[in-house]
Amino acid sequence: MSRLPTRRVSQPRTGRPIRRSSALLSRTRALAALVLVLAGLAIYGMGASPVFAYHRVDLQGATWTSASDVTALLGISDGTNLVTLRTDDLATRLVGLPAVRSAEVRVVLPNTIRVDLVERQPILVWQTGGGRFLVDASGVAFVQLADSAPLPNGLPTITDARVAGAVSIGSSIDPVAFDAATRLGSLTPADLGSAANGLVVTLTDDQGFTIKAVPGLWTAVFGFYTTSLRPPSIIPDQVRLLKSLIAGREPTIESVILADAQNGTYTTKAKP
Repeated sequence: MSRLPTRRVSQPRTGRPIRRSSALLSRTRALAALVLVLAGLAIYGMGASPVFAYHRVDLQGATWTSASDVTALLGISDGTNLVTLRTDDLATRLVGLPAVRSAEVRVVLPNTIRVDLVERQPILVWQTGGGRFLVDASGVAFVQLADSAPLPNGLPTITDARVAGAVSIGSSIDPVAFDAATRLGSLTPADLGSAANGLVVTLTDDQGFTIKAVPGLWTAVFGFYTTSLRPPSIIPDQVRLLKSLIAGREPTIESVILADAQNGTYTTKAKP
């Protein structure tokens, strides 16, 4: 008996179907590429256009900083295209100005650089033989006032008559001296129960801090201060002691020496 021939049956292939790119996808890619090209051409055109050339600075927030100093420090040539201008480091340059705490620089098309400054705010005037300087709350001298310039309203003046009391723009006042100066400079005659019209605070090499009540009343010697042995924190107690010493006898007082927060002496004026 003969055998019938065996037939092999192959299983269907289970691989992933082949996806063919459609004409629609190709058109989408072509359109996206065209948009990129057009955007690049537009940016190039704006960058090359004289319409967006730099011509002016719009300066805001400047009280103690001059526009000429800002313009010079920015260093942007007239006619520079603003579209391609990088402003990253311009603000950093401006913070280098003594009166500037922070700065923001941005482009305002078609032809302007906008500069917004936050300046230091003065809390007192430090007067030396070299001039008068505005000092902020951190003790930095940031502006020198002209000899004829009026003082900002409400700012106390500390007269530093020490030989080594030189101050320059950008320098910092010694922290201990500055702490004492802010405490004493904030005092008013009413704080002491005094009939004086004003108080003059002076720092000298031989007596340290003194307060003179004007016109022609008494002088109080507060002395020198250090970080530990005689810190400025004793000043409120010295003020209370001074107030008690002049109470009821102010017209007769010549001078007061405040040795510390609890001990003080006074001398009276010579009788005519």
